[in-house]
Amino acid sequence: MKVLNEKLIKENYVLSLKNGATRQASAIAVGVSDVTIWNWKNQDKEFSKAIDSALESRIQVVEDALYQNAILTTGQKTNVVAQIFWLKNRGKNWKDKGELEITIPKVVKQNTFIQAGEEPKIIEEPEEIEENKDDKENNS
Repeated sequence: MKVLNEKLIKENYVLSLKNGATRQASAIAVGVSDVTIWNWKNQDKEFSKAIDSALESRIQVVEDALYQNAILTTGQKTNVVAQIFWLKNRGKNWKDKGELEITIPKVVKQNTFIQAGEEPKIIEEPEEIEENKDDKENNS
């Protein structure tokens, strides 16, 4: 009986998400905690996929509404900015991000400042990476 009840709760949770409710509101509507939903999602791959699909369907609804607003020729007021903002935060293909690749050199120069009664002097010394030190010790 418990398994049947759990299955029904999961189905209703996903349906609630599809209908536009938040995750928290959906959990409250089906009478379970957010933690229970989280645990079920981690344990049940099918349930996890159903949740992702429900959330993805909501993105499509907003994309469709944005399209409708773009082609409107009447004087209707719409909140296109809110729709775009929502899509940028949730839609996979709507991100305002760039990819950055950083290459870190194997040897890093370390500047040491020394002052002994004269002008400050800068001595540049390469700082060895731990793996290079280990290699030198093993080869000795």
